[in-house]
Amino acid sequence: MKNNKRNFKVFGLILFFFISTINILAQEVPGGSQKVPLGGEVRNGKLLFKSDDGNFSWWFDARIQFDGAMYFENKNALSNGTHFRRVTFALKTQLWKNWQAEVDMGLNEAVDTKSQIKLRDAWVKYTFPKFNLAIQAGNFKEPFGMERLNSSRLLPFLERSAITNAMALGRRVGVSARYWTDFAQVTAAVMGHETGTRIDKGQRDETFSANIRASVAPINNFGDNLHFGLAYSYKIPDVVSDMRANTIEMNARVESYVFNPKFLHTGDISNVNYYDRYGFEFLFIKGPFLLQSEFLGTSIYRWYGNPTVNLKGGYVTACWVITGENRYYYVDEGEVGPIEAPKNSFGAFELAARYSVTNLNDLDAGVKGGQANQLMLGLNYYPNTNIKLQFNYSMVNHDQFATRKGNLIGDDDFSFIQMRVQAAF
Repeated sequence: MKNNKRNFKVFGLILFFFISTINILAQEVPGGSQKVPLGGEVRNGKLLFKSDDGNFSWWFDARIQFDGAMYFENKNALSNGTHFRRVTFALKTQLWKNWQAEVDMGLNEAVDTKSQIKLRDAWVKYTFPKFNLAIQAGNFKEPFGMERLNSSRLLPFLERSAITNAMALGRRVGVSARYWTDFAQVTAAVMGHETGTRIDKGQRDETFSANIRASVAPINNFGDNLHFGLAYSYKIPDVVSDMRANTIEMNARVESYVFNPKFLHTGDISNVNYYDRYGFEFLFIKGPFLLQSEFLGTSIYRWYGNPTVNLKGGYVTACWVITGENRYYYVDEGEVGPIEAPKNSFGAFELAARYSVTNLNDLDAGVKGGQANQLMLGLNYYPNTNIKLQFNYSMVNHDQFATRKGNLIGDDDFSFIQMRVQAAF
């Protein structure tokens, strides 16, 4: 009951914001008498307001993802259930033609059933006119990991691969610069802490990472794309309240979120000077077919004669939209887009398969985080551009070290099914 009241308060604040906005628009806005006519439309399923001169636009981007999963247990008890994976609301805008900004909030239910209100994207960007260069500052995804950078509403499966979850850090505070052409892009960034993790550091400096990601698309036509990419990150261990200085850990779930515990877990890796992450990307799109793959690795360099730790893994994903729709590709971001609007009145269907290997073991360095080999099969149904229904079946093969730091039984091989109802509007 307490959580429901909290959620009602949040949605009440959002409703109050919109009512207040309408009321303000009916009054004089301070700052002068400048006015530009504004028109509204639905574009690709999103509500868009745009000025007649093209200098201003605002659009909403909301998302509901309701998931359920059932696990076919072997050695460990696994929790069947349902939950809201994501409930998000974002306002995106273009200001004075060359400025962009976004605020994105997550209202989703956390896996422990407590209400979770989280800042996702909050950034300002400037794009230089007549020159393909953009500077961005705020909270956004670090340029590392093609699968991580892809929006959750576009994923062919409910969850990203375990290796992506282990090594690509996602949203952080930072500054980036991106340059692109019709066939390539390069992005460089300096990223800081994750929002919500800052502590009273005393004399400890806030840490950072330096990232660079480059991709080329020698073939770049709608429904006919070839992509190669490289990514690198130099990172100093974060300053966080629940871990000792110069200590990191790496972990991953089994590509499902209803059951939360992470079988793969390195435990604390101490005396870390810095660590390098690197990634190799491949993407091929041919009409309704997609083939995507990444290899990701991490090398952890330590003080006092401690051995370097090397962890690695990768995945291969294949998709086929059996109703014939093509998939978009954005060369300026080096990212996969959605499928085109369904060609048939009954919608579009997609088959997908992914095989991933996540190895968080380095026995020579004394790290036994576990290894998982996982097969994921998926069926996706798109009734229209806003609604997506997903069904996954997966088989997981764990080694004897996949024990969540000794709290679970190792060598636990099991399977599960999971489903999602998604609305993006």
